[in-house]
Amino acid sequence: MELPLSIQQLSKLAESNVSPSQLFGILSQYEADARLVSAGCGSPETGSADPELLSFFYASFFFAHLLTKQIPEARALTQRMPEAIRLQDPCLKNCLILLRAVWQTQHAQVYQILRNLQWPENLQPLVRRYDSFFQDQTLISVSTSYEAIRLPAAAVYLGLDLAAAEQEDPTIIEKFTQCGWKWDSETKLLHPTPIIVPSTVQKATNGIHDAMAMLGNRGG
Repeated sequence: MELPLSIQQLSKLAESNVSPSQLFGILSQYEADARLVSAGCGSPETGSADPELLSFFYASFFFAHLLTKQIPEARALTQRMPEAIRLQDPCLKNCLILLRAVWQTQHAQVYQILRNLQWPENLQPLVRRYDSFFQDQTLISVSTSYEAIRLPAAAVYLGLDLAAAEQEDPTIIEKFTQCGWKWDSETKLLHPTPIIVPSTVQKATNGIHDAMAMLGNRGG
């Protein structure tokens, strides 16, 4: 029997604009199929497991967990991954590194992992999507946690160019003032305006990235 799980279907799903909850729900239904593929390893009846398919599925499902802010559940998922590919596959190794950085809220490291590590081409849409989502969620958190913050520190939180922030680059400052933040040129401090997003506001593409759209190009 041909299983519904395939690289082609996963690629289309990764590139789609389904909401994070829909993405998670669809991939949840595929996990049983992934177990069947994994169980085929070494079986004369079913043939060998497909490591590329398993890697793509588990990496996609991992990012679906992150996009729905299910961090403990993402950690549990890594324990359900077939051990052979979890320990050897470069993409799943990247996922484990990313999970550790997210778990420890190491913002700069999260951006570095997402933007600088080698991710498979067909997974790139989800990697970029989570980059935007993480940036937006961090912006909201910083805006409600600080009354004042230095520009370089804010840049690190948002994955922006630190060297440019240290030079008080106007384009970096503008990324924050476009959010309604105030820049005090005398004290060299940013004064955030709290961003409150209703729980009912859920965008189908990049978290709330389209709704806010104030950071421009990431990192720049």
